[in-house]
Amino acid sequence: MLSLSKPARGGSRAFTLIELLVVIAIIAILIGLLLPAVQKVRESAARMKCQNNLKQLGIAMHSYHDTYQYFPRNYARQVGANVWEALSASYLILPYVEQGPLFNQFEANATNWGVTHDQLMKTNLSVFRCPSAPPPGNPSDYWSGPGSNYGWSTGSSVETVWAGTRFNGMIAYQSDRRMADVTDGLSNTLLASELLSGSGASKYPYDVFFTNNGLFTAVVNKNFPTQAELDAIGSAAKTAPSGVRSNNGGMWAWYAAGQSTLTTAAPPNWQWPTAGGDCCPGGAHDWGYGIIPPRSAHTGGVNGLLGDGSVRFLQDSIDLITFQRLGNRSDGQPLGNY
Repeated sequence: MLSLSKPARGGSRAFTLIELLVVIAIIAILIGLLLPAVQKVRESAARMKCQNNLKQLGIAMHSYHDTYQYFPRNYARQVGANVWEALSASYLILPYVEQGPLFNQFEANATNWGVTHDQLMKTNLSVFRCPSAPPPGNPSDYWSGPGSNYGWSTGSSVETVWAGTRFNGMIAYQSDRRMADVTDGLSNTLLASELLSGSGASKYPYDVFFTNNGLFTAVVNKNFPTQAELDAIGSAAKTAPSGVRSNNGGMWAWYAAGQSTLTTAAPPNWQWPTAGGDCCPGGAHDWGYGIIPPRSAHTGGVNGLLGDGSVRFLQDSIDLITFQRLGNRSDGQPLGNY
């Protein structure tokens, strides 16, 4: 007698709940492993774009020097009736970064601070923006702007803006510098590095914290402040009652320290807040003393443009005196390893 068996059904078997949870867990683990790699790739690309921006700015500065036989001063032009209504060296190199029409607009409004400030200086140019850096926290503030993440090095001194002939860096405010003035060698001297824009909320490391001129004038050697002197300024600024300004790093075309210039008195991404001395009520632009170190959102350091046009990544751990000498164009001392 024949026995008939029930044929098996075709098709695949459904997942059980436990199997589904296991698959989801595996996918989550893979995503967790992949995410840091993706972030590293993105940061690497952003850092390369930042380096390329600095290279373009270096080429522009050299092209300007080829044309005029000197680098531009950072107090490039006073536009309005007030001394603070002025433009930086960055505006002068616009024709060399393919922004000739914008430069012509600046020239056409050479005595019109309203148009210059409200429109032209608020132009967002990618060559002045690092893709890793956050945008300004309050771009609508009068003293802020579209963001400026690069500043010209005025050297290792604790003086800013009104130092006259005492600037020891490649760029000064009241005088034009030539390549011949960089006696330590262009490849041994910093021309520019990175800045972070103000937060709009009084936050380290984005904003300028003000103390008073006393601690700055007490520095024995203004060109080479010691670690102890820097710590005294930084710690005092962190809790100073004179207040905080968030308008650093906002407008690339403004002459103000922290907007278009920085110093090498303190190392990159300094542990203390960017510090100013006595400050006018209007904002962070009219002060004679300050510690304005390079700052970036990159891990471990900042990109630096040297005088010969090359770009180096400068570690936060760079020796203090080495970094100060890197900013000083004519101290005559050999650089340490960095």
